[in-house]
Amino acid sequence: MKKNKILVVDDEEQIRHLFTDALGEMGYVCDTASDGLECLDKYISQKDFDIVLLDVQMPELNGIETLRKLKACSPDISVIMVSASRDIEHVRIAMKEGAYDYIFKPFNIAEVETVINRVSERAELLKENRDYQINLEKRVRKQTKELVGLYSGTLEAMISALDLREHETGYHSYRVTEYALNLGKRMGLNDDELSVLAKAALLHDIGKIGVPDEILLKPDRLTESEWDIMKKHSRLGYELLQKIDFLGDSASIVLYHHERYDGTGYPEGLSVEEIPLGARIFSGIDALDALTSDRSYRKGVSFETARNVIKKASGTQFDPAVVDVFMSIDCSEWESIKQRVIDSGSEYLKELLFEITR
Repeated sequence: MKKNKILVVDDEEQIRHLFTDALGEMGYVCDTASDGLECLDKYISQKDFDIVLLDVQMPELNGIETLRKLKACSPDISVIMVSASRDIEHVRIAMKEGAYDYIFKPFNIAEVETVINRVSERAELLKENRDYQINLEKRVRKQTKELVGLYSGTLEAMISALDLREHETGYHSYRVTEYALNLGKRMGLNDDELSVLAKAALLHDIGKIGVPDEILLKPDRLTESEWDIMKKHSRLGYELLQKIDFLGDSASIVLYHHERYDGTGYPEGLSVEEIPLGARIFSGIDALDALTSDRSYRKGVSFETARNVIKKASGTQFDPAVVDVFMSIDCSEWESIKQRVIDSGSEYLKELLFEITR
């Protein structure tokens, strides 16, 4: 086993030589310092000492003060105090400040060897623990990266599956995700809440996989009975996402994104704060994209017109607090987001999926 490196700190040259000669015969590599300041300078610059033998009574910076600074720099450093004084108060203070052991002058070599060997074992255990932690962190980072890749792949596959059913869905999902993140940040959502909102926005229409083609792809307005079937997509999406651990938190937003602030929405007729905040945010965003996008039966309107429509529905369809923040955002921001999604294409999707799943 490799011997630990020891820094011997004492203002008496003779004492330094006694220690280094004895420790050298034991197989330890030693360096010396004549006072506390030199000790700190060597320790900080070299950073490879495992044990410090530290005299208590020294000029410039005494042993206790040096000990405090060493511990502040490296809490795990093993420090053995050395002193001619047998005052128990000195020992108590040193141990309280983090010293591992104490050697009294005059000392005998057998005593020094016993203490050094004991401290060396501790230093070796600490080193092994640090190495273990470093390797553990590397493994966690690697596994996290792999997990992020798996999550991203799952989301991409789900979006692609929906896109096969309804060609416009992909771009619609990407746009509303960016829109939702923009508004969510303005609403003060934290990173975790934004991630949940983004995943819900991407997959808010996933339940349409269970809607028959003749209804989903119908070029005209839906009949009342057809609309009743279409409205089931939010619950179908909820039930699907509930089965996937990393999407579970987003499921309620998918379930309730068609609820209305006044309680006249679906599927449960919730109102006001019964509706989760994420769903209240997203319902306005979903409407924004629906209004500004072309449909087979109508042309999309301008962002300015869409803003006015949403403002008029404040307090009925939409949460007034959300609308107030929404109205503070200039139309140029929404237009810029829409163009960025169009220009970026598949590369945009990969970057977005990575951001919201890491």
